[in-house]
Amino acid sequence: MKNLLRVTVLVLALVLGNTVNAKDIDVKVSEEKLVVELENTQEGSTLILTDMDGEVLFKDALMESSYKKALDLHSIPTGTYFLNFEKNDSILTTVITKDAEGVTVNKTASKIFFKPFYKTLENKVLVSFTNPGYEDATFRVYDAEGTLMTSSTNNDLVVKKTFDFSEVPAGEYVISLKVGERTITKTITLG
Repeated sequence: MKNLLRVTVLVLALVLGNTVNAKDIDVKVSEEKLVVELENTQEGSTLILTDMDGEVLFKDALMESSYKKALDLHSIPTGTYFLNFEKNDSILTTVITKDAEGVTVNKTASKIFFKPFYKTLENKVLVSFTNPGYEDATFRVYDAEGTLMTSSTNNDLVVKKTFDFSEVPAGEYVISLKVGERTITKTITLG
């Protein structure tokens, strides 16, 4: 019971902390231009506009603490687009739709994706991931040649996994996390 309470408090803190950060982005439409304003951005954050096929239409690395950009959407075809604001710990996706009526921002369809946290202790890699949508989260570990070493799937609210590399040779390994349509990879070098 004590553990459940700790996990619940941790998840609530993460969600509320990132929800407050989500308010730092303002996306609106003005004459078929997508106006994006960001406050309190982290150095190295990126803003990426993609189409339904994942083709990148616009990408900008954010180096300042505040950012404002107007993206002209006149020349793109009708369809659904995704504006991703990617930070060190999360990705906020805003859904944009263009139809005969014009361009709209669907804030109710917007989602936040929490990136996994990695910690290496000797020959073990501890991974934790907050999964507010209770989606299937599949971890896969590959060696340097791309051979699958292990795989596991979990759909808990907080996913914790320890990978033991004590029986394998030193080198590079890739840990892949797939949740829904999104895949995040991390290369680990063990010496």
